[in-house]
Amino acid sequence: MFSAFKRSMMVEFEMSDLGKMHYFLGLEVVQSENGIFVSQKKNLREILDQFKLKNCNPTDTLVEFGLKLNKAGRGDKEENTLYRQIVGSLMYLTATRPAIM
Repeated sequence: MFSAFKRSMMVEFEMSDLGKMHYFLGLEVVQSENGIFVSQKKNLREILDQFKLKNCNPTDTLVEFGLKLNKAGRGDKEENTLYRQIVGSLMYLTATRPAIM
């Protein structure tokens, strides 16, 4: 049934058969007899590589409980572009896979 539908679509529209889908918008797609599984492993690895965070230590909490932050030195503004890029990448990651959030 599927192959007949595919042939009729190829006759009607200009298209080619690329086989099973493996990646879609940064999502890794694995198709098996048990179902279709979507993963963000490749995208997450690329984010960690891009921002040189691949060898960082995992933690359950982002900040030490009760930590007091103090202004150091003159308080010069830091370049915020890298921070914004990291946050944007992580926001896309969590928007496409809410379970990661």
